[in-house]
Amino acid sequence: MSIDFGPPVELLTITEVAELLKISVATVRRLQQRRAVPFIKVGGSVRFAKSDVMCYLEKRRIESIE
Repeated sequence: MSIDFGPPVELLTITEVAELLKISVATVRRLQQRRAVPFIKVGGSVRFAKSDVMCYLEKRRIESIE
């Protein structure tokens, strides 16, 4: 009997999220503390699923007027 966990989730560190979003590490930590972006605790470390970060970006998108 095997368990299917689905496709692997790409996890990012706080530094990697900061680089991806072109913002500071402190800003990523503030987003985490406000729970604006979902995160995962792995041991004592914080990780972000890349799909969650991309979803956060999409929600922040402002469409053009035209």
